[in-house]
Amino acid sequence: MAEEFDTNKQPGFHILISLIEIWKPKDKKQPNGDVDGEIMRICEVEEVEIDESFKKLISTASVRFPRGTIIRKTITNQTNEEEEDFKKVSVQLSNSGVVEETRTSTSVASPSTFSVGQRIKIYLGYTTDPQVAEMAKTGNTGKSIYNDTATYDDYLAQFKHTGSDSKKYMSLMFDGYITKVSLDTPIELECENLASFLRTITCPKVKLKKCEVKDFLGEDGRYKFLKDTGLILHPDTASMDFDLGAVELSTDLTVADVLTEWSKYGLFCYVSDYNGTPAIQIGRAYFSNPGKDSILNATTTPRPVQIQFDYHVANNGLGLTSSDKDFLAVGAKGIDSDDKFINITILRNPQFDSSKPESESNPAYRYVNETKLTKKAMKAGKRYLTDAPNDKVDMKLYTKIAFVSKTIPIDMKKLAEEAIKYLEGYNMTGIEGSLTLFGDLYIRTAQQVELIDRRYPGKNGVYLVEEVNTTFGTDGFRQRITLPYCIKRDGNNQSSQS
Repeated sequence: MAEEFDTNKQPGFHILISLIEIWKPKDKKQPNGDVDGEIMRICEVEEVEIDESFKKLISTASVRFPRGTIIRKTITNQTNEEEEDFKKVSVQLSNSGVVEETRTSTSVASPSTFSVGQRIKIYLGYTTDPQVAEMAKTGNTGKSIYNDTATYDDYLAQFKHTGSDSKKYMSLMFDGYITKVSLDTPIELECENLASFLRTITCPKVKLKKCEVKDFLGEDGRYKFLKDTGLILHPDTASMDFDLGAVELSTDLTVADVLTEWSKYGLFCYVSDYNGTPAIQIGRAYFSNPGKDSILNATTTPRPVQIQFDYHVANNGLGLTSSDKDFLAVGAKGIDSDDKFINITILRNPQFDSSKPESESNPAYRYVNETKLTKKAMKAGKRYLTDAPNDKVDMKLYTKIAFVSKTIPIDMKKLAEEAIKYLEGYNMTGIEGSLTLFGDLYIRTAQQVELIDRRYPGKNGVYLVEEVNTTFGTDGFRQRITLPYCIKRDGNNQSSQS
């Protein structure tokens, strides 16, 4: 039972605030280690956009700054005169396309104010205190983060209730690297999260008949792919057994290639947070017989985040859907003993006579689009599930749902049994589309959210967030989320899919 939410007790206004930190690490292998030179801190942006999904290893962000953006730099080992000189730095674009830094005395600095490979953290938030908003205003004639150290420290103060790496008035929404710099007006940065570094690490030559995720990513694993990357394997993932079956890697592959390839096995790899440390977290596809290793259990929040439709929702793009059982099909995928993918589509047999017992002559389900067997496989004794292996069906009339077996290896018969079991328990009524929220909930991918709509309760329940698109700027602070998976209906403790 959800707690009562009183909109009348909520703040009447919110002020947007932001902070962007940019620096260069001394050691590329320690992205969160010592800083090389200076940390630039910027509190005004034109627009920020962040895209993330647990189905994608590498999330992206773009940042646009207006001309004349004020930067505060923290410099080590400097005199009092140098400190005064560095209190205000203005970034502008000259006619020749060179980025200039203007200090108290005008001078042309290096064009590499922003450069590819620099680290970047993006903090976004709201405040209801006008004095807090004044702290970061460049035109403030009183105390601000640019001219007063105490105000600066207060603005950056830690706040326990919003995460281990969040600021007093903001939450960390992106942590990664600058991958592209535009010198157009306004200045734009394109960024990728910390997993981007995995693209630079080449895999060793590996050929194993049987292995697990921990063999490659674990701290005590055989290959230690995450060593010196600034990333760890999330302890929740490290405590589970993710069987990969037989694996063969070549030196042409990078670690990022390998982790992305695992999604074909129904293993989704993405970056999450573990007590302030960036971590690779892995969850098995929701369609793979949900268990302890399911993506459903990969959430880092103790309980679902409540979304009140009459307060948190800026735009409702959700629609209720319902599928006819007779036109529902499961596209099942698995890996056989030859380490090859096998596929089969299962649907209800329209000729099935329910008044008679199920038999070979009266099957309840129909197997179509089955993977074609090679002559070698036929000689080895493998057979089709049906007498018509080339039985093809136009799936345009069907609602097709995906299923990936976590049994490795698996034969076609066992794959069909698992797929039928999944089809029989499938909940066909759900929602589709997206939901646009105001930014105060700070939703992240793989989190669970609880929809609460007292006027139209048909959609109420707990859902898994797949994609999150965060925008921040002159049009406000918004998060557009997609919710393709319903975990639990309101008042129903049974798991379901949508």
